[in-house]
Amino acid sequence: MARFVLVHGSFHGAWCWHRLVPLLEEQGHEVIAPNLPGSGGDTAPLENADLASYATRIASMIDTLRGPLILVGHSMGGIVSSQVAEWRPHRIAATVYINGLMLRPGESLVSFLEAHAHLGVEDLVLKNMQVAPDGETASFPASAAPEVFYNSCTDEDAAWATGQLRPQRLKVYSDPLALTPERFGSVRRFYVEGRRDNAVSLAYQRSMVDYTACEEVFSLDGDHSPFLSAPNALAGMLEDVARRSL
Repeated sequence: MARFVLVHGSFHGAWCWHRLVPLLEEQGHEVIAPNLPGSGGDTAPLENADLASYATRIASMIDTLRGPLILVGHSMGGIVSSQVAEWRPHRIAATVYINGLMLRPGESLVSFLEAHAHLGVEDLVLKNMQVAPDGETASFPASAAPEVFYNSCTDEDAAWATGQLRPQRLKVYSDPLALTPERFGSVRRFYVEGRRDNAVSLAYQRSMVDYTACEEVFSLDGDHSPFLSAPNALAGMLEDVARRSL
């Protein structure tokens, strides 16, 4: 039996895992899928949301659990997972990045995008998100979400998920990661790439894996949201990680 902690990405909440959780539980695993502060159904003020508050939420939850666990970060949740792996390396058997932002020490999403502008990727998240007048938060329009986040999902699932999206504070995108080889670098890493991801492009995903080695890269011919579009395949990959890590 493994214990999984699932960390959702931008605009999303714990609701996004609702297909995956029962599949893992059927295999005898324990699954914890919290909302990050100000996300999903969480009532914390959105204006306080940043990398530190996100990572503190997950690290504090880990402190209440016993034994080693597998930390799973989707998209922006990958940034959070990396910081938590730095803070709690002795508690984490492996970190799994699902279409995740696996950034380098000192890097933020903003600096990553600047450094990789030469790839010529059209970032559909930045292109479509609607930034508030104060520049602090952004929402994601329902007209663009199916194409960007859910392009391998059924129309029904895409419509349902789009209806759950909530505004995102933007500060987490400019917060740099504080990572060390001794702590973050000691935790086993796995990556699940989505070859038809329109949110975190495959070019970005493979660039991150090139810089930060993973024990294995699993590949799905799907979108940014395999927890909805390919939950069985994703559960199988996580089961594989559990067998190898615990």
